[in-house]
Amino acid sequence: MSKKTTWERTPVQNLLRNRSSGRYFGRWTVSGKQIWRKLDTDVFSVAKLRLNEEAKNIENLRQSAGNVTAGKGTVGDLMAVYEERTKANPDLKASSVTARLVALKKVKKTWSALEKMKPSAVSPEAVQAWAAKFKGDGTSFTPPGAQTVIKGNSATSVNRAIDTIRRLMDIAIERGAIHRNPVTVTPADGRRLKKKITRAKLVLPSFADLQRLFTAIENNGAVGGWGSEAADFCRFLAYSGCRLGEMAGVTWACINWEKKALHVRGVAQENAEHSSLKTASSDRLVPLFADLESLLTRIIERRKKAAPYSTSGKPATEPTDRIFRLSEAQKSIDSACASLGIQRVTHHDFRHLFATRCIEAGVDIPTVSRWLGHSDGGALAMRTYGHLRQEHSQAQAAKVSFGGIEG
Repeated sequence: MSKKTTWERTPVQNLLRNRSSGRYFGRWTVSGKQIWRKLDTDVFSVAKLRLNEEAKNIENLRQSAGNVTAGKGTVGDLMAVYEERTKANPDLKASSVTARLVALKKVKKTWSALEKMKPSAVSPEAVQAWAAKFKGDGTSFTPPGAQTVIKGNSATSVNRAIDTIRRLMDIAIERGAIHRNPVTVTPADGRRLKKKITRAKLVLPSFADLQRLFTAIENNGAVGGWGSEAADFCRFLAYSGCRLGEMAGVTWACINWEKKALHVRGVAQENAEHSSLKTASSDRLVPLFADLESLLTRIIERRKKAAPYSTSGKPATEPTDRIFRLSEAQKSIDSACASLGIQRVTHHDFRHLFATRCIEAGVDIPTVSRWLGHSDGGALAMRTYGHLRQEHSQAQAAKVSFGGIEG
């Protein structure tokens, strides 16, 4: 549907209504870019009031953008522009937006003088000095109930903060305030600016423990059958490689029994709205493996015998029905792990288990990567599971014999 039919103009300037949802949005143009704001209401009078509040924020943003362009802006002005761009970026999922904004807050907290500085005053030496202090001291955060502050910060946290300053300086370059990015300058002493990330080795339950886990989850909620529902929810994650956030979009219409394929839908995001799921790049087909097909068949049979699960009294196996009514099952998983005495397993571990089983079965990593919904050709999967491919290769090599043939 085009914007013309999706968005309905109103008598109020900058106020639009989404025809499908009935909710109101504000729309402005700042430095040639459209800025959208959700007003979180379908009541016109309320929308007008909220539009006025947002208009003040937009005017401040417009002033910051103008300051930067005019060469008289501060890094604080850059931060305002960066924050707005982050919130309005349709290619970022909600968790990424949150992570970037949290990183920006950490930069402000750990480099208090930065906001009032001119972009030209942010030298490579100043960035390096701040980064060294941040690595050692962290944000001086004291957890509730603790007596001392947490020293240091994780490599991911430090690197996100450094990337934040790099992006701020990129905006300054874009607006002509500086000619080079101080973050990209190699330190004179040769030390790396970012903190080295040490990847923890995946520790996953064995196949035998996995089956025991499913059984324990199933037996942990016999009343009402929700134990079976939770167990099958976890089995589906392990047999399909789906992300937890993708489960809400998996309906019976996603199953192509004839072609033996599961369609995992990507999410095309609307203007000004961010989803907790991946974007359309993760839209993919996953083979209907024998175990996955058997699981789905069994679920259908159970639904037919337990129609009361459905508010309509029907088995809830229509094409538009979600396969699972659960949105998560972590408490059931934790309880089962505790009863079995095995290491805690998370929803995402089932995705790792899926990839592990596929690689151990001899499936090449680029193919596994496509099944996982990665769009990098297998680079991430190689970093995460590359050791498994090597172990599998060595195991297969042990089977090779040349029968004592001499050259």
